[in-house]
Amino acid sequence: MTKGAHDYQAGGKFGGTIRIRTKTVDELLKAGRKMGARVHLGYNDNDDQKHIGATAFGKADNGLYFLVSGTWKDSNDIHVGGGEALEYSAYTQNNGLIKLGFETSDHELELSHTMYNDEGRQPWATRRGRFAEISDYNIKKYGSLEAAKYAYTVQNEYRDRTTSARYIYNPTSDLVNLKVVAAHTDNERHWRRPDIAWEKMFVSIGAYGHESWASYQRDYVDISNEMKIGRHTITSGVQYESNNRDTLVHNATKTYNKPAKNYGIFIPYYDPSGTQTTYSAYLADLIDVTERFRVTPSIRYDYVTSKGKENPAPDYNDPAAGHDYSEVSHSGFSPRIQLDYDLTDDTLLNFAYAYQMKAPSVDDIYAVQYARAKASATSRDLEAQRIHAYRATVINTLNGLFAGNDLLTTEVTGFYNDVTNNVMNRVGVNLDDNATEKQSWKVNLDGYKNYGVDVQTQYRVERFYADLSASFIEGKHNGSLTDASGEDQYMYGLPPMSVKAGLGYEWIDGLTTGYKLRWYDAQTKVEDSIYFAQESKQYTLQDIYVSCSHSNSKISCYVRLSRISLIDITNLTCRMAYLDPAEK
Repeated sequence: MTKGAHDYQAGGKFGGTIRIRTKTVDELLKAGRKMGARVHLGYNDNDDQKHIGATAFGKADNGLYFLVSGTWKDSNDIHVGGGEALEYSAYTQNNGLIKLGFETSDHELELSHTMYNDEGRQPWATRRGRFAEISDYNIKKYGSLEAAKYAYTVQNEYRDRTTSARYIYNPTSDLVNLKVVAAHTDNERHWRRPDIAWEKMFVSIGAYGHESWASYQRDYVDISNEMKIGRHTITSGVQYESNNRDTLVHNATKTYNKPAKNYGIFIPYYDPSGTQTTYSAYLADLIDVTERFRVTPSIRYDYVTSKGKENPAPDYNDPAAGHDYSEVSHSGFSPRIQLDYDLTDDTLLNFAYAYQMKAPSVDDIYAVQYARAKASATSRDLEAQRIHAYRATVINTLNGLFAGNDLLTTEVTGFYNDVTNNVMNRVGVNLDDNATEKQSWKVNLDGYKNYGVDVQTQYRVERFYADLSASFIEGKHNGSLTDASGEDQYMYGLPPMSVKAGLGYEWIDGLTTGYKLRWYDAQTKVEDSIYFAQESKQYTLQDIYVSCSHSNSKISCYVRLSRISLIDITNLTCRMAYLDPAEK
């Protein structure tokens, strides 16, 4: 994980990047074994969840290997503090992974395919939490309280498929370490309100209709090479990424059963369809200036094209209102520099600065209002957002602090981000009620700043372990979100301070007990704005767990007891697994 805009191989990611790698066959196989398997069963009493998983893997002497894994879950409604059920939170879920590969001393080729399915009846727009209060009018309208709640649910179905290929050529040469990665992702979401809602419910234009579809396709290719020349380790690469999405709603309310709204079937104005394609190149040079001091300058170039899709509803496809879905392009360089200094053998100092570009998304450019709105046009004149990202880190490792063989590692990171040209809805003084020219619904504002600190520490001694982490972030928008000349306003979406702690002890080989605590501060720095940010109370989550395994029988189990806000026991999780039948 890279926090902030400090990954030169990923453009436009102001918040950071997370790279996920699935387990390799070599990591799963025991020494001397060519085949293995793993089965786990689990049960959570909190939501009556039952889950099962199975994995098989193997590797031949000629370099061929495979891994096949699947997990199935079936859950009822979740119970919150006090034993109250969270209505319509049940779901079924299954996912799978297939991985095939071949490797030699110089080459490795791997193909993988992942599948994920999730289905359940949920409050509309997949909102979580308690239902809003149901009025007496709606109880009378639908016949009962239960029927009224049911009417405000949707059957939500989500499906994801990803196919990827990876090729590595790494001969005995300092000039060649070639990596090629290609991936195609296809995911779909479909949700539908119950029949009673189709018959009796008025659905506003912004509430995703009585039925909604969204599909996303992503194609990605990255070709890179690493070479070493003297004190230099040079990484160069090119990338291609295409993101395509199609959205559609069906609003059966009679109000929209007219030609201007295509009789209720249209692309929602706030969730446009379109394609965005990015062509990129990057270059980085890790320079070993001395044995203790390293400098890594890098630069990235992105050329981004965006194209919207015409709406079948004339109200959102009106050239006279500025509804222009034709192609728009943005481009720019994103330089970065990183400094690493080994202050001692146990202490590393790191500093990084990045000036990264982020092109407006399809959401930003092509979201529109209906023709009679004061700000109705597509936002073709948006400028790219920019961030000045600063990061400083101290990493320290101490041995023999309290005992001869203990280990304490600490990482403290401070960051400061200055964003310009952030994209928001055109509201307040940015919306000219008397304008004679077309106004776009989105507009560049004056930016915002945020800063914070992350702390992580881990302690290990023999069979005892303890972890502690804390995160704090704060920031304000330059002026309010509705008036740049107004007072600075708290930026929405910033999480409150959090602290996480845990400790455990392995009593004998295979038997471990532990405790985890997660504390989240109250959210009080919330502005009354169009973004409906809400205050939240301080709360705490606690887990007590027991994990056991037996090396001869290869049976393992995991039991977890959870508490919320130091008051209510909310969850009991049990999991059992049988590992590696080759050693049965």
